[in-house]
Amino acid sequence: MKYMSAAGNRRIEKPGTLILRAARIAPRLKWPFIGAVGIAILATFIRLLGPLFVRGGIDDGISQGDKNVILVAAALWTGALLIQYVLNAASQWSIAYVGEQYLVSLRSTVFQRLLHLDMGFYSRSKSGVLVSRMTSDIESLQEFASDGAVMALSNFLTVLGVAVALVLVDWQMAVAVFAVVAVLLVVSVVFQRQARRAYDLVRERIGSVLATLQEGITGVRVVQAFTQEGPQASTFGRVNERHYEANMQVARAIAWYFPLVSFLRVVALAAALGIGSMRVIDGTLSVGTLVAFLLYLDWFFQPIINLSQVYNLLQSALAALAKLFTLVDEPVIIGEREGAYDLPTPVEGAIDLDHVGFSYIDGVPVLDDINISAGSGERIAIVGETGSGKSTIAKLIVRFYDPSSGAVRIDGHDLADVTARSRAESLSLIPQDSFLFSGSLRDNLVYADPDASDDEVWSVLETMGIDEWVRSLPDGLDTEVRERGGRFSAGERQLVALARAFLADPAVIVLDEATSNLDPETEVAVESALRALLADRTSIVIAHRLRSAERADRVVMIADGKIIAKGTHEELSVSSPQYKELVDVWKVGLA
Repeated sequence: MKYMSAAGNRRIEKPGTLILRAARIAPRLKWPFIGAVGIAILATFIRLLGPLFVRGGIDDGISQGDKNVILVAAALWTGALLIQYVLNAASQWSIAYVGEQYLVSLRSTVFQRLLHLDMGFYSRSKSGVLVSRMTSDIESLQEFASDGAVMALSNFLTVLGVAVALVLVDWQMAVAVFAVVAVLLVVSVVFQRQARRAYDLVRERIGSVLATLQEGITGVRVVQAFTQEGPQASTFGRVNERHYEANMQVARAIAWYFPLVSFLRVVALAAALGIGSMRVIDGTLSVGTLVAFLLYLDWFFQPIINLSQVYNLLQSALAALAKLFTLVDEPVIIGEREGAYDLPTPVEGAIDLDHVGFSYIDGVPVLDDINISAGSGERIAIVGETGSGKSTIAKLIVRFYDPSSGAVRIDGHDLADVTARSRAESLSLIPQDSFLFSGSLRDNLVYADPDASDDEVWSVLETMGIDEWVRSLPDGLDTEVRERGGRFSAGERQLVALARAFLADPAVIVLDEATSNLDPETEVAVESALRALLADRTSIVIAHRLRSAERADRVVMIADGKIIAKGTHEELSVSSPQYKELVDVWKVGLA
């Protein structure tokens, strides 16, 4: 199974297909959208009556010297403008409402998908790019929803309505004008293709900018420690320059297109004025009809110019939508299989890795024929050099990945056949650097069991011997932990993670180097809490410390993805040269 294969290199749908697909995300907005379009159509129709009132006022009023006709025409046009104003206001509000509601649904859809994607996806994806999808791309859609959508719809309807009106007012002049429009359409298609490629590139490059920026800020201590500020800034500069080049491609497309549209507008107006004036002189066209035609013609090109101006918003929004759909399209590899069932209760917690093999990349094995059995309540320590495959075993046991061959079982049940909720209730992973969410200490403690009462929380804290520490905090359980638990030290965060796992009451605990980054004094406190947590539970300990191996019931040594020794700490210290060498290294580190 290729957990590290490239992703996101999918063909982006055509705009029409993309829009239809996007519409399926929020079907509840169908009727509000239809209502908004209906109001916009009515507003456009009312506006198109204006030049007809002008024609009547000129031909039947000014030409005939009838003031009443002029007053009636002016009153009708004024009334139409007032109605149009009300309808336009209602149309803009309703379209903005639909757009914002749609973005709410889209954000939720993408975020829910991200939460279900496997660890392989996150190991091959840059967090900065993912943040870009949920920020920069969503902002592009937001900008179009709040401004561009209203302008696009109203101007599109105006173009269609005016085209019909031009034909109805005078089809001969309309034919001459449409010849210019044909040229404009060809030019617009060329611009559309050029701009689409440019905006796709811009969206791609901004993701790289954010990824490089986040990496530099996150690793700023390493940058400063090695005085690499200059090279790091140069790296960001190169990425930033590529983003600039992508934006300049957009600018070049806009630079030739908009002036050309304005030029064609003047050509069409001049042609209509010339042809119409000659026909007025010949007596085949009234002055009022010519004025009405020129008004319609100005209304015809101005919306086209507006559409050209809003086109960059549309292209940016479509490019952003396509990028978001690459996330929605990511396959859920570690999903719940059809027919998955809950583990029978009570869960004993016996763990078996049966001839397990695993590869992140096809043809590059990380684990080969791993056989490990842990009985209920037994503690197994897995040791080995860095890169031997220890942490991968931990990830397989909690089903962050599925084995490429063999099976991982709990109480004889294949983890792949068990429901996600039942598995989560039965197994807990405590990693090397435990993550805390922004919020209160209580929120983090009850994360796995939101229904837990304060009494249950305090009981766990007392059992682990950390209740006095919690009481000493400024606000006790209501103490804000800040982003990523920044209020606490690494050891304190680990204590919170242990208490959180204890409160979840799993049958199996997997410790992935949970004490490797702690100082000796903090390690003693964490080890004390661990004794309470691991009592009567099955535990798999990825060990980097001698104490963890000594306290285990059995030790499994891994090298190059294979088991090379099994037994108790005392047995392996005598029978396994590799383990004895590892113990000697540990003792040197303790000296």
